[in-house]
Amino acid sequence: MKLFLDDGGTGKGAPLVLVHGLGCDSTVWSAQLEHLRKSRRVLAPDLRGHGKSEHASEYTVQSIVDDLLQTLPVLGEQFWLAGHSFSGTVVSRFAGQHPGQLAGVIFVDAAGDVSQAPPEMKKAFLEQDRDLTWPKLQKAFAEMVGPKAKEETKRRVLESAEKMDIRAFAGLRESMLDNPGAELLAKFTGPRFAIEVDEPQSGRSASSLPGVTRKTIPDVSHWLMLDDPASTNRAFDEVLAWTG
Repeated sequence: MKLFLDDGGTGKGAPLVLVHGLGCDSTVWSAQLEHLRKSRRVLAPDLRGHGKSEHASEYTVQSIVDDLLQTLPVLGEQFWLAGHSFSGTVVSRFAGQHPGQLAGVIFVDAAGDVSQAPPEMKKAFLEQDRDLTWPKLQKAFAEMVGPKAKEETKRRVLESAEKMDIRAFAGLRESMLDNPGAELLAKFTGPRFAIEVDEPQSGRSASSLPGVTRKTIPDVSHWLMLDDPASTNRAFDEVLAWTG
């Protein structure tokens, strides 16, 4: 399946691919696309079942990695891969399966390795998504956005979620439980960064993965790129300036 792809920008910097999280679309990166395209090519897809991309019969982390391989043009060089939220699992799986294609990885307040979560936690996670309806999903997203989110952030997140194939939510959340992030990321030896909200680290956040350098942004919600685009842009600039 080929995905809708927002592709633009030129410059000497290595290309960057920005992958949105569950229920959003490529527009969540609008401020980053405008800023980062001044110095490099930046590509932002809509995942299957999201935004302008087609709905699908299968929703798994592996299917998204396969979609990216089919959709991304031949970039002629290694590229950086960044993923927000759920798409931390996409980043780790891509890095584990295709490490030679990547210049570096960036986890944006993203999931790390939830495959080792206790069985009772996994069961509760799956039961929460059973018999999903739009009102139930809307309530879930409203809770996820949280009190720190700006009103404009809340509006944009819920607006994007309304475009999602509702089957994608439960399917992708179930798939992420079987994604061994630490094992996969161990196969990639390049730079690894996490840009996260300035809160205590969770054992299941991407910054807890081995070798990941953490940068934080204060007073923002999980959708930090919408709440504080200027600080998020600066964090990206700092990470992308890495030279080893």
